[in-house]
Amino acid sequence: MRLYLVRHAEASLDAERDEERPLTERGWAQAQDVADWLCRQITGPACVVASPLLRAQHTASVMSQALGLDTVQCEPSLAPESDPLRAEQALSLLAGEGIEDLVVVSHMPLIASLYAWIAEGTLTTGDAYDLAEVRVLSIEIIAPGLGQAAGKYQPEAVEVSSDLRQFIARLTGEH
Repeated sequence: MRLYLVRHAEASLDAERDEERPLTERGWAQAQDVADWLCRQITGPACVVASPLLRAQHTASVMSQALGLDTVQCEPSLAPESDPLRAEQALSLLAGEGIEDLVVVSHMPLIASLYAWIAEGTLTTGDAYDLAEVRVLSIEIIAPGLGQAAGKYQPEAVEVSSDLRQFIARLTGEH
């Protein structure tokens, strides 16, 4: 199985609460760029799971749609300050459902800690992720220290197309 650990795309700082921060226009373009890359990588049954925070849900929804999936699974243990052991346990349950590729969208510092835990078996913060960065692990069982680094991806400078603007408007209810 391949595990794609993704940090959410660029989010606005203009929100009443941190949990409600939407993606910026650039963030939507970053998410689409990553989704396009994932479509070239993923060939088998896949699942997209994300933190309940809006910016992660938005990032994941672009990826889910590009992969032809109906839903994004919401996982509370993927919130920014969550325990990586709890997140790893939740992902282990999802991985047991015949999934070949699992896309996980979360936040710093959790996403870096989760990578360090699964790849190295260490409970450290790990190397920081850039916005919309993807790190890939090849793994048979999601467990501490069993993941093998299998690549990474970082979006280049991105532009926002009119099709993407229409998608954003549909998803956010803006007309």
